[in-house]
Amino acid sequence: MSGYVPNKVYDRAEIHAAAKLAGLPPGNATAGITTVGADLCVFWNPFRGLYANRWIKEPDEFVYSGEGSTGPMTYTGGNWQLKECHEQARPVPVFYKVKRTGSHWLHLGEFTVMEVIAGISRDKEQNLRDDIRFRFLRITQELISQPMPERPQLTPPAPPTEAELWALIAARTDKTGGKRRRATKTSRDRRVSDPVLTAYVLQRAIDNGGACESCGVAPGWLDDFGRPHFQAHHIDPDIDLTDWIGAVCGTCHDRLHHGSDRREQATLLRATVRARQLEAGRAIFDQR
Repeated sequence: MSGYVPNKVYDRAEIHAAAKLAGLPPGNATAGITTVGADLCVFWNPFRGLYANRWIKEPDEFVYSGEGSTGPMTYTGGNWQLKECHEQARPVPVFYKVKRTGSHWLHLGEFTVMEVIAGISRDKEQNLRDDIRFRFLRITQELISQPMPERPQLTPPAPPTEAELWALIAARTDKTGGKRRRATKTSRDRRVSDPVLTAYVLQRAIDNGGACESCGVAPGWLDDFGRPHFQAHHIDPDIDLTDWIGAVCGTCHDRLHHGSDRREQATLLRATVRARQLEAGRAIFDQR
């Protein structure tokens, strides 16, 4: 357990200075993820808009973007250390900046890294890139009575275009030869998908009129960006390729997994997906 007191506001400069005075690693005073003394700490600055940090349930659960402001994020530095905390169930002290200026940080307590998630976002140069996100859950029991700061209302970034997503997919295909099986996430023993492929497939449905690729009906609600909400369905659970993934509504997704006619529906969906890929001039990488 760390020696920090939950619900207390700390001067961050003093945190680093105290570790140095004790002959321990003082950490990087400007980094969001850094080792201070014996602890790997997260310093979340909500006044920075570059990353995908967001609350799921304030102040107990949140998603935090990994390190790296330019280019794809990789499992190095703080990202690698947080991944280790996830695998070893090691707690992470979390500090939350409460004022835009100055060095006032509220200690929220210790959190566990529940999940490591692959995503896509734009870097500071506005280039589309792979990113890494960590889902945190608070394990400290003390209540947080300090007022949380008023955060600026940021304009959501524009979603990537189909052309941008396809460019990323094509670059990866050059490296893999067009063969990609879904990875298995060892800690949860479940298949995971390339988020770029998923984003492309969902955008494909939107660009083709915003209707489900299985039933042809538009979903009845919109997401935070004002777009029709779809789910990505892998027609073959092991194949992560654009001509084997459909963008479907929630009802069709359930039907494709549990319906008595799921095989027939999967065949029809596959035909629709292949036709759209061919019509758009997108190469079909897997001919099965």
